[in-house]
Amino acid sequence: MAGTAVGQRHAMRGIKRVALVGGTHGNELSGVHLVRSLLRQPSFQDFKSLEIDCLLANDLAIEVCRRFVDRDLNRCFSRSTLHSDAADSYEMHRAQEINARIGPRFSAEASDLCIDLHNTTSNFGCGIIITDTSSPDLHWKLQLCDYLRCRVPNVHILLDCLGDCSEEPYLPLTAKNDLTFEVGPQAHGTLVSEVFWNQRRLVFGALDFLERFNRQQLSDEERSEKTLEVFIQTGAVHYPTRSDGSLRASIAAELQGKDFQALHLGDPVFQDLESGEMILWDEPECYPCFINEAAYLSSGIAFQKTMRCQLTIPELRSDGSLCNIELPSVD
Repeated sequence: MAGTAVGQRHAMRGIKRVALVGGTHGNELSGVHLVRSLLRQPSFQDFKSLEIDCLLANDLAIEVCRRFVDRDLNRCFSRSTLHSDAADSYEMHRAQEINARIGPRFSAEASDLCIDLHNTTSNFGCGIIITDTSSPDLHWKLQLCDYLRCRVPNVHILLDCLGDCSEEPYLPLTAKNDLTFEVGPQAHGTLVSEVFWNQRRLVFGALDFLERFNRQQLSDEERSEKTLEVFIQTGAVHYPTRSDGSLRASIAAELQGKDFQALHLGDPVFQDLESGEMILWDEPECYPCFINEAAYLSSGIAFQKTMRCQLTIPELRSDGSLCNIELPSVD
């Protein structure tokens, strides 16, 4: 796989303003309850170098415990959508309000980091998703991911976009840097204790890393060069359908729950709902995730494909200098 050349070093911007967002989807309740608990009783006394803004994103969807009211809020933050005069839904109005509060996107005034809290019905574990991979800030974000991987169980790091992400529509991109903590499995509209506490560990672990970096208190080991396993998203796989568009097959039992495990040529992927016949994987090896995610069924998406790779993450130097990370190409 060809990679991008390693570029010159850049200085890490001070991380001061952090937006912590729950309820972007109103039925993903770990983030909702975590943000509510922090609004009732803030626990940020150990993070004096950070200004932390806790926000519930989609109040109406939270109230009715639905993913959204009119349209998916987490698809309303692209450049073209934010600049549109046709704010024709509750979520569009809300996106503009959130953009004004923790952005504006692409501006020098935007928050330094947005952490967006999500749940999935798939066996995702503790997922850390990064969409903006084109900035040198990817260096410290991956060092932070490694820090969390060593402290929270079952962490998977997913790079969602390689290259220009200016038209990607996701809420955390309103800040200068984005992180999404996607934790599961948890049925929508429910709360699972292990999932809630793992999400809380991710949040407070990230804040601890940033606070100690700001104070130049990270250890030599925490700042050292590392090899880090990441998964790079390469595309969606759709359910087989009939000519009328109805579902023809379900996820095979052999694949269900196997997020981030290798899917090989000839492995069962789907099972026909009438004949019971297995439909086998006929593409190159991949590592699926979001397998049988409930929110994706209406779009016909069965899972997302990723490729697994090992990245070399240079030392995070105490002077704040950053390196571009060599990423593989995705064809």
